[in-house]
Amino acid sequence: MDTLNLLLTLAVALVLVLGALSLRLMRLTRELRASEERWKFALEGAGDGVWDWNVPDDTVVFSTRYKAMVGYTDAEIAANQEAWLKRIHPDDRVKVDEDIHAYLEGRTQTYCNEHRVICKDGSIKWVLARGMIVSRLPDGQPLRMIGTHADITDRKDMEERMRHLANYDPLTELPNRSLITDRLRQAVIKARRDKAHLAVMFLDLDKFKPVNDSLGHDMGDLLLKQVASRLLSSVRASDTVARIGGDEFVVLLTTVEQERDAILVAEKILQALKLPFDLVGHRVELSGSIGIAAYPEHGDNEKLLLINADIAMYHAKRAGRNDYQIFAYNMRSEDSGV
Repeated sequence: MDTLNLLLTLAVALVLVLGALSLRLMRLTRELRASEERWKFALEGAGDGVWDWNVPDDTVVFSTRYKAMVGYTDAEIAANQEAWLKRIHPDDRVKVDEDIHAYLEGRTQTYCNEHRVICKDGSIKWVLARGMIVSRLPDGQPLRMIGTHADITDRKDMEERMRHLANYDPLTELPNRSLITDRLRQAVIKARRDKAHLAVMFLDLDKFKPVNDSLGHDMGDLLLKQVASRLLSSVRASDTVARIGGDEFVVLLTTVEQERDAILVAEKILQALKLPFDLVGHRVELSGSIGIAAYPEHGDNEKLLLINADIAMYHAKRAGRNDYQIFAYNMRSEDSGV
C-alpha cells in the first residue's frame, strides 16, 4: 500500500512538473512569438520587407511589406525560395546564391548582399538584403533564417550620378580625362598581353576661341556638343572619344593593325569637322589638328602616349592646321609652341 501511495505521489508530482514545464514552454513560445512579431513590426515600420526561410523545407514566408515593395499582393508570391530567386535580376543571381551559401556553410560571419529585383511591372529596384540564422538542427545544420530587404534604389541612383559626374564631361557626356586615362591604361595592359597595337589621338579644334567669343559661350557649348557627336560617328563602338577640357579631345583606338588604320580614322575625323555646323541659324566652319601616338612604338604607358600625341598635335597646328601628324622622337627637341 505504501509503495502504491509512493507511486501515486510520484505520478502526481510528475504530472505537476510536466504541467509546469508545459506552461513554461507555452509561455516561452508566446514570448518568442511576441518578440518575433515586435521585431518584424519594428523592421516593417522602418520600411523593410521581412522574409522567414525554413531552410530544410525550402519554404519562405514573405511579409506584406516585402511583397508590396516589388508590387505584389499577398496571394501572388509562392512561399518558396524559387519564387524569391526568380525575381532577382539575372546578372545578380549567381552572386546572391554564392553569398547565401557562404553564410549557411559558415564561410562568412554575416549575410549581406546588394542586388537588383524585378518588380511586377517590370521595373528594377535595388535592395539591401540582410539575414541571420535563428535556429539550427541538432547536427548544427541551419534550420531557419530570417532577414530583411531594404529598398536602396535612391541611394544607388545617387551613387551612379556621382560616379558619372566623376568620370564624364557634363557638357558632352563624353568620358573625361580621368576615365580616358584609366581606359588607356587598361588598353595598354591588354595590348601588351596580346602583343597588339593601339593608337591615341590628341585633337584640338582650330580657331574655336573666335567662335566662342563672337557668338557667346552658349553657342560655343552647342558647337562642342556637335563636335562630340561627329567624333563618335567617326570611330568604332569599341573605341573611346573623350573631352579632356576646353576644345581638346582624345580618341583611343583600342586595336590597330598598322599605322595606316589610325591615319584613316584621322582623315575621317578631319573630313567630318570640315562640314559646316549649324548653330541655331549661325553657319560655322571649323577644323581640327590631330596628333597620333601608337603603342608600343611611341610609348609603353598611358602617360607617355598622351604626352607624345599632344606633341604631335602641336606639330600639326604648326604645319598649317586642319591636318594630322604622327609622333616622331625628333619632335621632342623642336619648339612645340604654336
